[in-house]
Amino acid sequence: KLSDEEGAGSLTSLPIIETQASDVSAYIPTNVISITDGQIFLEADLFRSGVRPAINVGISVSRVGGSAQTKPMKKVAGRLRLELSQYRELEAFAQFGSELDADTQATLARGERLVESLNQDERKPWLIEDQVAAIYAGTGGFLDRIKTERVTQFLENMLQRVRSEKSELMDKIAEGEWDDEIEEQLGSEIAEAIDDFGPDFDAEGNPLEEGESDRIMSEDERSREARTDEGRATGDDEGDQGDDDDEGGEHAEDEQEAATTA
Repeated sequence: KLSDEEGAGSLTSLPIIETQASDVSAYIPTNVISITDGQIFLEADLFRSGVRPAINVGISVSRVGGSAQTKPMKKVAGRLRLELSQYRELEAFAQFGSELDADTQATLARGERLVESLNQDERKPWLIEDQVAAIYAGTGGFLDRIKTERVTQFLENMLQRVRSEKSELMDKIAEGEWDDEIEEQLGSEIAEAIDDFGPDFDAEGNPLEEGESDRIMSEDERSREARTDEGRATGDDEGDQGDDDDEGGEHAEDEQEAATTA
């Protein structure tokens, strides 16, 4: 702690340790870990495989990170570390080519999408509300319907759409607000964005064939269809009215003919 006479405060130190053969249990790393409030462990193998930043979530830990997170981030990221850790463990077994059950395949598929969604370009920081929306899309299972190679493109489209159409919702998330209503609204927006983007899998995880549709109409599409149906209904009513007029005219002619005969 710094001097009270100088305004007090605290000093943060960020020691950087290079491990040998990724051995975090060596003498120096162990001692540094024991006196710090957490560590971020970067792996060269992850970096070479395209994971940027190359953080090993199983070894990395923060003892104070939760205190610096907003409420929305705490809520949506709660399962993120667990799912990524499970993914890394199962990924090692999957490399042996053994037959995998459906649950394992689902865990691996979601893990791939989570890793892809966390990849970040240099000098392109994300706003906190964008981070929350992207992470929620992954942990909420929405990205399960999108192929891994299309995740980045989808997230860009989805975030642009939500920012433009639901700016008030994103402002609430940025201010640290989070409740069931906000979560439901965000989930609905992500689901509609997937429908408009074009999913690769149906709700059960079965691949969709080319030209096959499993889309749920967006709000705009529903409005257009409602207007079309209304137009059809109006046309039918006018047609029915025309038929009634024709029938009325024929009936009047019959009455006039009967009167003339009499």
